[in-house]
Amino acid sequence: MIRKGDVQWWILEARKYPESASIAIEFLAERLAQLDAENEQLRNELLRLRQGTPTDASSGQVQALRQKVDKLEYLLKSQAATEPTAVLFSEQLQSARIPLSEVQRSSRAGERSLDSRAMLALRCLLAVRPHDELLLITNQGRGTKQLVPDLPPLGEDGRWPNPPSPWLREGERLCVAAAMTEPPRFWTIATRKGYVQRFVRAAFEREMEGGEPLLQSLLHHDEASAVVDGDRGDVAVVTRWGYANRFSHRSIDVQGSLAIVLESGDEVVAAVSLPEDGEMLIVTAAGYGMRRHSEQLPARARPGGSGKRMIRARDVIAAFPYRPQDSLVFLTFGGRLVLVGAGSVALQDRVGQGELLCDLERDPAVAVALVPEGLL
Repeated sequence: MIRKGDVQWWILEARKYPESASIAIEFLAERLAQLDAENEQLRNELLRLRQGTPTDASSGQVQALRQKVDKLEYLLKSQAATEPTAVLFSEQLQSARIPLSEVQRSSRAGERSLDSRAMLALRCLLAVRPHDELLLITNQGRGTKQLVPDLPPLGEDGRWPNPPSPWLREGERLCVAAAMTEPPRFWTIATRKGYVQRFVRAAFEREMEGGEPLLQSLLHHDEASAVVDGDRGDVAVVTRWGYANRFSHRSIDVQGSLAIVLESGDEVVAAVSLPEDGEMLIVTAAGYGMRRHSEQLPARARPGGSGKRMIRARDVIAAFPYRPQDSLVFLTFGGRLVLVGAGSVALQDRVGQGELLCDLERDPAVAVALVPEGLL
C-alpha cells in the first residue's frame, strides 16, 4: 500500500527544489496510486479465482494475473521506497545500500558494518535520497548510471551482496560516484593529478551510452577523483595535503585544463562546486574538520598555478559545501560507520589542523559522505 508519509516526504523534497520537483512528485504520487489500486484489484481477482473450481481456462488466468501482480509489486517496491540510504560501491562495481536509520543505530552501537574483505574493495560512499540517480566513472574514463532502488541491501554478514559487474572491461575499476536529484546541464570532473574537464550533459550521456571514454586527461596514468555540478559559478579542487585552487567552471578549456600544480606525492581528492560564495568543510581521515569561507580562497582567472593551503593536514579525504544542519558519515578501515553533526565546527580564517569531529586515529576513515539536512 502507498503510505501517506510517502507523499508527504516527496512534497518536502519539492519544497527544497521548487523549480520542477513539485510537478514530478505529484505525477509520481498519482502514478503510484494507480499502480496500487490496480495491484489491489488484481489481488482480489486472483483470490476469487483461487476460491473457485480450477479449470484449464481459469488456471491460465491465474498464472497471467500472478505475473501481473509480481510485476506491479516490483514497480511499487522500486518506486515507492522512501527512506534515505547510504550506498556503497566496490572497485568492481559491487554495491549495497543501508538505510540511514540503520546507520544511526550502528553508529551509536559502534558495530562493524563491513567485513575486512569488503573493506579492502571499497571505493565510494554516498548518502542519497530514494529517487536519486547515481553517476559512476571508472579509471578508463567510462561512465554508467544506476538507480538507488536497484541496489541490493547490505547483508548481515557485512559482505558484498552481489558479484563484480560484468560491464567492466579488463583492468577497469570504479573511481568516483555522484548522486543527482536533477541532472545538471554541465558536469565538471577533476582527476587525481590535477586535471579538469567540463562536459555538456547531453553529449556526456550520449558518449556514456555508447560505452566510450568520457574523461581523457592529458596526464599519464591519471583517473577521476571527483565529479560535481558544473552549471555555474566556480569550482574548488582540494588536495590530500590540504591545498586548494578555485576558478570558474567556464574558464576550463574545451579539451580540459590543468587545475593545480601539485607537490610530489600530493593528489586531488575532492572538488566543491561554488555557485556563489559560501563556506566549505574540509575533512580528514583522522576525523578532523575545518570550516573555511570561500572568500579566503580567491578565484583565479584561469585554472592552474600553485594551490593555497587551507588546512594543516596530510590526510584530507573530502570537502563539502558547509550547512550547519548537515551531518557526516565516516566509514572506517575497520568497517565501522560513524555519524557526526557538522554544525559545531567553528569558522576559521587561518590555517590549522581543524577541530576533532570524531576520534579515528586508531581506525582512520577510508570514505566519508555528506548527509544533507532532512535525510536523518
